[in-house]
Amino acid sequence: MNLLQTHLDGIRKTFPNLVSALTESGGGVLTIAPSREGSPSATQNGQWIHSAYDPRKEAQSWAALHAKEWHAGELGVVLGAGLLYHVEALVALKPAGARLAVAIADIAAFKDALAVRPLGPWFNAIEWIWGSPDEMATQLASKSAPLRFFTYAPAARPYATQHQVLDVELRRLLAARQHGRLHVAVVGPIYGGSLPIAGYVVRALESLGHRVSWVDHSIHHASYERFNTFHDPRHRLSMQSRFADVLSMGTLTELSEDPPDLVLAMAQAPMSLGALEHLRRKKFMTAMWFVENYRHLTYWQQLAPGYDYWFTIQQNECHDALRRAGAPHVSYLPMAADPSVHRPLSLTMSEQLEFGSDLSFVGAGYANRRAVLPRWIGKDWTFKVWGNEWDGADAVAPVLQRNGARIDTDTCLKVFNATAINLNLHSNTGEGLDPAADFVNPRTFELAAAGAFQLVDQRALLPECFTEDEIVSFEGTDEVPSLIRTWLRDPVGRRTIADAARRRVMLQHTYEHRMKDLLAELGMREPDRLGSILRGDRTAEVLTAQTTTPPELAPMLRQFAPDQRVELKDMAAQIRARGPRTELSREDLLILMLDSYRTETRDLV
Repeated sequence: MNLLQTHLDGIRKTFPNLVSALTESGGGVLTIAPSREGSPSATQNGQWIHSAYDPRKEAQSWAALHAKEWHAGELGVVLGAGLLYHVEALVALKPAGARLAVAIADIAAFKDALAVRPLGPWFNAIEWIWGSPDEMATQLASKSAPLRFFTYAPAARPYATQHQVLDVELRRLLAARQHGRLHVAVVGPIYGGSLPIAGYVVRALESLGHRVSWVDHSIHHASYERFNTFHDPRHRLSMQSRFADVLSMGTLTELSEDPPDLVLAMAQAPMSLGALEHLRRKKFMTAMWFVENYRHLTYWQQLAPGYDYWFTIQQNECHDALRRAGAPHVSYLPMAADPSVHRPLSLTMSEQLEFGSDLSFVGAGYANRRAVLPRWIGKDWTFKVWGNEWDGADAVAPVLQRNGARIDTDTCLKVFNATAINLNLHSNTGEGLDPAADFVNPRTFELAAAGAFQLVDQRALLPECFTEDEIVSFEGTDEVPSLIRTWLRDPVGRRTIADAARRRVMLQHTYEHRMKDLLAELGMREPDRLGSILRGDRTAEVLTAQTTTPPELAPMLRQFAPDQRVELKDMAAQIRARGPRTELSREDLLILMLDSYRTETRDLV
């Protein structure tokens, strides 16, 4: 029996283009080998894509674990086709009303799989998604059902790059369709570089129409700093740690009094692992945007298992390290700019004189900057250095402004706009350029948003954010003097590049873009929770029209505005607002009882 032809005939009517692609493909990607149990298994590039012992039993265990998350009405999407043992096992556990699709990353490998074993009637009920990652993302985005992703790691591993592109493009498409409104609690740090970013995140979420509760711990900074006066470092560290625990408990109290849909913490937010585990037990969804270099600040090692989702400004090794430390989900989310803050300015003549120069640098005095910046002093251009933590940097002293005082954001913007060439040198604990130059710092996006020309040290992730026509970079410090001379002679060229960089930021790199991407990612991973809200499935109009809504609730739902999001607590509040003498129906009593139970179970303190 020709198994391949039998399977092609089974899907020819529904997926004729897929059959054509399979017919034209040569196959030969998978190496088929019998498992110890006897069923066929396979390797790809020397790696097993199913168990070498019992692929069917392994697939059933995988499906039993993942099917628990699958709900009626959802479209399950499997990444990693392999020999389809796991897909067959998942079909057997499919909830009523759910559908299943398989993303085909490699037509040739899929053709090999169809020739190995008989697949049965279930095979013809699968929805097949294929093409380039962008094409597959478009196909998935067009589906009306919520998406639930299942990644079968052994078979998906060879196509990690394609799946990453698919994820990014699908996230972008879904972000553009968000219209539901969330309640997001943003937990900020006590101090540090992520503190202003927390403010930008709050503003972006509010601009997108979401309700935001900002747990702002910066008001406690003075008290936290007071512990630095203790001479014994053991006392200082002990008190700072206990103080952070108190703030963590305070956060739990705030969340308990006004429970959000999502708790989004910024880097260095005072959230202990115990507090995060408590939130998980109470069914709160948590995410961390770790806008730090994971190599330098390593507290993530203790907190990795605590957050449901991690978003980082680094990839690859960073994601692997977080997963090894216990992080359930890790995604890439680069930095951005806030156009309401980082913008072009018209400066007065006195401001231009005070802040202007041919060359400038704004930032703290890290070791590599102390070693590198003096090389560019005393040349045939004016140079000004702004920022703090330059104590003892005698070689920088001649160009250090305001005696090394910290400058605020408004002053930074004046420097950016007044300077011909802004140096953007990423921090590093060594004495040269960062040997592991991957992430792109906030300054890159902020300078671009301000319409300022910059020279930035080359970063592995920079080409994903800007083209060579938008940002000028350098790979070695020896290149910089020549680049400075070249661009000082070309003001028109500087303006052209700076304008292009600003257009790119406005098109792709604002905090609104980042928050849309973050929420789209969470919506994909949690289709029945955040996803349903973002899709607008919780509005009074949609709930009234749903066949699963008891008809007795329709009159109550019609009392809300059609586009208003309605939750159990809203319906309970509406009932209580009728007054104590109102006769309650059976449905009213059930709603009040459930809301009372909800309040008790979500009580965090």
